[in-house]
Amino acid sequence: MDSSSHIQIVLSKINEFHRLTISDSDIKIKNAIQEILHLWPEVLTAVDKATDDELFTLNISRAVLTQVFTIVLSKDFFNKDHLLVREIFFTCFNILVNHVYIFKNTNSTPRNIFIDSNVRLLMKMLTSITSLVKFQNEDFSKINDYQLFIAIREHIDQDFKHDNLTDGIISFIWNLSDRTILVPLFINTGYVNSIIQWIKTREIKFRDDKLNAPIHILHNLSRHDDGINQLNIYNALKIIDDIKTETNKYDNPDDLTIHIAMIRALLTNINQIKNDSKKYSNKILNMIIKLCIDAAKNERYRYNGSHISEPLTVLVKLFYNDDILHNTFYNNEIKSSSNIQLLIELLISLLTKFYSKINLDNDILENYTCVVILNLFWLISNHKKYRQIIQNNEQLMNIIKRAVNDEEIFIDTFMPRTMKSIKQSANDILKNFDS
Repeated sequence: MDSSSHIQIVLSKINEFHRLTISDSDIKIKNAIQEILHLWPEVLTAVDKATDDELFTLNISRAVLTQVFTIVLSKDFFNKDHLLVREIFFTCFNILVNHVYIFKNTNSTPRNIFIDSNVRLLMKMLTSITSLVKFQNEDFSKINDYQLFIAIREHIDQDFKHDNLTDGIISFIWNLSDRTILVPLFINTGYVNSIIQWIKTREIKFRDDKLNAPIHILHNLSRHDDGINQLNIYNALKIIDDIKTETNKYDNPDDLTIHIAMIRALLTNINQIKNDSKKYSNKILNMIIKLCIDAAKNERYRYNGSHISEPLTVLVKLFYNDDILHNTFYNNEIKSSSNIQLLIELLISLLTKFYSKINLDNDILENYTCVVILNLFWLISNHKKYRQIIQNNEQLMNIIKRAVNDEEIFIDTFMPRTMKSIKQSANDILKNFDS
């Protein structure tokens, strides 16, 4: 069989998927995405011997992959099929691993342009499903995986032209770093120093809609103790404090303001926070509380990309400062006072919902949210005048008493060292009531 015949066979196989529609059965749709992804390495290899006309047709074929992927995303079964999500993610990822050279190659040959466009499509697909993947500790443990992460980091390091690959990479890293289990991966592949440099040069390195991406990535790294340690080695706090939020440059200056405040709190140790109230104004506190409320009301417990556990973690750390805690409950702004009451009601509701499932569905974020909420109530219970907030709520008290006696001990590998466990928090709340 000559090369032209082989390419025609590949194109014929791709064309079969063009007939897939959203009304097809779930099984057919699932098979289609599996088959077309396993075909795609063959598509990328076919370009080596393709004529100009065949290359043009192969380029158009990306639309078929996009079509199949879009149909899969629209189906209810997809979000629930964790094995399929992992299969799609790692099939796409492994194709990137096998074409790592494209991140280092600057030659604009027709072949490289074709590979580049396919790599960007695959990264876009990966970015869109990252939040659904149940990652495991052994993921990305191969040397080739590490080499890919290093290559895409170095591509951004060396790019000052806002190229399309950089745009795709920064979105991929942004979403991937949101998964706390993967923070050590980014540390081990040299991202901490690079991200700090990206923040310094972001106005010439990234397009307008991605200017804040490296700041969000830094925030993601600071949600892990190892990330905090590494960021402090590189004096990330100074870099964050030097950032100016200018309305004419950023789509949402408030979003940037709150993330800078959250990063500052996460990178600052508790003893420093206890003695420094000035850096956390009423405006900042109100923004953090409002973010918690908006996320709590959302079906996925997210708002503007932040899971409710993120601002709550910051609030817990800030509540070690008695002045900040008192000011949150009793400042001069009526809106703030009503917001904290609403937040407490929502947190009790969330705790009631999540605690009943703890250790059953192994949802790390939901389990960790229980940890954070009970830490928050423990800090509140340290102050006699606020204890009735807890004692007067029967549902909350039942959970606290249950947590003390629960034989199941929930351990979150990525729980910050400053957090008490569920059992410890519950115990200390009850001790405060007896004091």
